[in-house]
Amino acid sequence: MPIDPDAALIAERQALYATLQTLTEDEWNADSLCEGWRNRDVATHVHLALTIKVRRWLVGVIAARGDFNRFMATYVPQLGNRPTSEILQSWEAVATSAKIPPTTKKVEIALDVFVHHHDILLPLGRNVPSDPDRLRWMADGMVAAQKPILSGPRVEGLQLIAADIDWHYGTGPEVTGPAAALIMAGCGRRSLDDQLSGDGLAELQRR
Repeated sequence: MPIDPDAALIAERQALYATLQTLTEDEWNADSLCEGWRNRDVATHVHLALTIKVRRWLVGVIAARGDFNRFMATYVPQLGNRPTSEILQSWEAVATSAKIPPTTKKVEIALDVFVHHHDILLPLGRNVPSDPDRLRWMADGMVAAQKPILSGPRVEGLQLIAADIDWHYGTGPEVTGPAAALIMAGCGRRSLDDQLSGDGLAELQRR
């Protein structure tokens, strides 16, 4: 039975929101896997596309000379300095919403949430919860995603085989491991690469 994209996206957002509610203040201020960003900054970044005002976004991007990443790098830590309670309050509505920014797909936004959930929890020695149906849906989305994720080109010509769920993709040099590790690697993260193996792993890492 096909998965409901709205329900799946909401489930990923709720999972991250549930995690954020468990963090201590020290954990909120701890470094994430996103270079230069604390966990509070990552939490802010993930919901920003839904909560930022259009005018603020336009002004910020123009000031950054059209470089969206530069705008994010300066603006997100400013918002991240807000009290933790305010960040959680912003998340309260986002966690039950299936809304997405224009020109994006629900599975791509779910991937963004999933990856950043790992960016927060892995340095804290904790695992990210998910379920086989959502993992399969996100894995299918990962191998097809183009800009800005670029996971589709990154895994092209490789054979990916999930060791924990019934999912595989492609032909060519093989990369095997848990679905979450395959998704993270496909999205350009190497934080779970120690769970992967196969003669295609070095090529995936090179990309």
